[in-house]
Amino acid sequence: MVLSKLIGSIKGSFSGDQQPSLRALVTLVLPISLILRIPRLETRPIWYDDAFSIFLSRGSLGEIISGTAADTMPPLYYFLLKGWMSLCNQVWFLRTLSVVFSLGIIVLVYVGASKWFNQRAGLWAALFTAVSPLQVYHAQEIRMYGLMTFALFAYILFFIRLWNERGVDRVPWGNWIGLVLSGTVAVYSHNLAIFSIVVPNLILVFRREWRFLGQLMLVQIGIGVLWLPWLIFVPLQVVKIQTAFWTPQPGLREILQTIIVFHTNLPLPDWFIPIALFTSLLAVALVFFEIAKIAKGNQIIHSLLMVTLVPGLLLFIASYLMRPLFVPRAILLSSLAYYVLAGRVVSDIDNRVIASALCLLILLPALIGLPALYSFESFPRSPFQASADDLVDRIGEGDVIIHDNKLSYFPMHFYQPGLPQEFIADPPGSPNDTFAPESQLAMSIFPVADLDSAVGSAKHVWFIVFERAIEEYTSLGQPSHPHLAWLLERFSMADRLTYNDLLIYEFTR
Repeated sequence: MVLSKLIGSIKGSFSGDQQPSLRALVTLVLPISLILRIPRLETRPIWYDDAFSIFLSRGSLGEIISGTAADTMPPLYYFLLKGWMSLCNQVWFLRTLSVVFSLGIIVLVYVGASKWFNQRAGLWAALFTAVSPLQVYHAQEIRMYGLMTFALFAYILFFIRLWNERGVDRVPWGNWIGLVLSGTVAVYSHNLAIFSIVVPNLILVFRREWRFLGQLMLVQIGIGVLWLPWLIFVPLQVVKIQTAFWTPQPGLREILQTIIVFHTNLPLPDWFIPIALFTSLLAVALVFFEIAKIAKGNQIIHSLLMVTLVPGLLLFIASYLMRPLFVPRAILLSSLAYYVLAGRVVSDIDNRVIASALCLLILLPALIGLPALYSFESFPRSPFQASADDLVDRIGEGDVIIHDNKLSYFPMHFYQPGLPQEFIADPPGSPNDTFAPESQLAMSIFPVADLDSAVGSAKHVWFIVFERAIEEYTSLGQPSHPHLAWLLERFSMADRLTYNDLLIYEFTR
């Protein structure tokens, strides 16, 4: 009944098939999008990546450049965040930068699907994007993924416009300039954007559009020229990825996880995971089955199919040639192309039963997964603020707080910068050794070499460690976490505080 009313409301928002209004987008889809992106903007735990963005963006432009050059990301988002931060430095406001990009993505999806198919397809695609937990999650991250996805979808939008207009008498300079600018913004947002930038080339090779391929490559040379000031740092960043990147090599499990997060959230309650997998696979099967019926000779559908499949495939292959790179956030563009195809199926399919079933398979799991997204407070997004605030009331003069690693230090230092906190440096050359000396210098945040140096002559020590880190050592056959063992040999454990999976041990000499 609810689904039927929703379908009716979207149908009713049109004055005709050829001249639909934007009323449904403005009064229905965008308000839903904003409502889903507002919860916990202030209280959702800051985690390591968020804190990294904030600390780096507090530096000068030169410090941002040197800090990102030593990291694995380009600097554009940090520049924008620095400007955004100058208006207000509250957590909720810092997150609104990504919310703005996320709402922009929904508008672009509507514009693209409406142009390529019809306005009903545009509204459904925009609605699927609006409720997607994957999109909601990155809309609340203080990271560059919303900016990257916005730029990449704009890049595809300009590419298809130019492809449709090839051969016209006038030169569509606006679209060519848009293609160059959107591509440049994408590569200055995230290095993995290149895996999506090259998809139009493969589309044109597949379609044997050699003349337009040559024109596209000239544009990409222009993007490369604009990217050149940063491109000189990319080889060093690639080397760093080879030595310090912890994602596993992808297999069937990672593929299934990606399909699930296109429809709902991970992690999920155990009882819902089989349901989420089944409904996600069924939705994908329905979309591709229905699209296959109309795909023959349709260059738009061929393009969207390749945008859906090729970036993930390229990352999958690259993960076996170099360090693993296959992560869902790197193929956010693919999720948008999939939602557009789903919108096309729902808007035009003759069988209303299948259309309603597909809507249900996409919307219902997404809405079920959102509460788990909002309430998640475990590794690596543990309740850092509560733990840091508690330590303010417990710590005495001369006490030291030592973090097992940077993942807990960064967010707790953000919440309580006045606490005497240190963190142990990652083992040099290990997959966790990602905090480069140049980034440390840019943020004025430095680790201590070892636990002995961190403790010094202190008589009261608070040691902070993730339960997951302890389990990793015990799973390797070690009797205990080595830092805990060192402390237990020299101190007496007075207390242990538990904040979900974040543990704080109190030791006295």
